[in-house]
Amino acid sequence: MAAAIIENKLTRALELVGGTIDPEIAETYPSLEACILAQALENVEQAEQRLREIQKIVGEISEVLV
Repeated sequence: MAAAIIENKLTRALELVGGTIDPEIAETYPSLEACILAQALENVEQAEQRLREIQKIVGEISEVLV
């Protein structure tokens, strides 16, 4: 029973990070739990980069419109 609960939670966590683990991350970390956390952090870093790029683009558009 406990194993099924853990498996369900790990499956859900994996879904939340996009369903896959980057192969480099999978090779680096010893457990699925650690891989999921590392992938989540990587996803956040990528999202922050995209946000900065979007802010730059919107700022450039605003300058053109003024």
